[in-house]
Amino acid sequence: MKVTHATQWQVKMGRQGDFLAINKRAAAIHKRLGASEIKLLAALAGAPQTQWTYVMIFPDEMTFGSAMSAMDTDEEWLALGAEFSVDPPAEATNSMLARDLLS
Repeated sequence: MKVTHATQWQVKMGRQGDFLAINKRAAAIHKRLGASEIKLLAALAGAPQTQWTYVMIFPDEMTFGSAMSAMDTDEEWLALGAEFSVDPPAEATNSMLARDLLS
């Protein structure tokens, strides 16, 4: 059963390009660690346009768990996190881990 992890972000005004670049790098790492699909969703209606959602889809819970464990020691991921924390272009506001009941 597929597993989806979604994190909502409040992107700082004028920092959308910075946040997009970071997410492209994060997506490559997450795919390397086992995510089958990555999405970055920007609100068009019903929420502020500065609200973005980063979505990771994994084929199953075991793959998700392995990816999360690997991130603790993945040098590329740790370097990206260190870079992000110096001057964050966005703030995480919510996250959710869910099973896809239709897969």
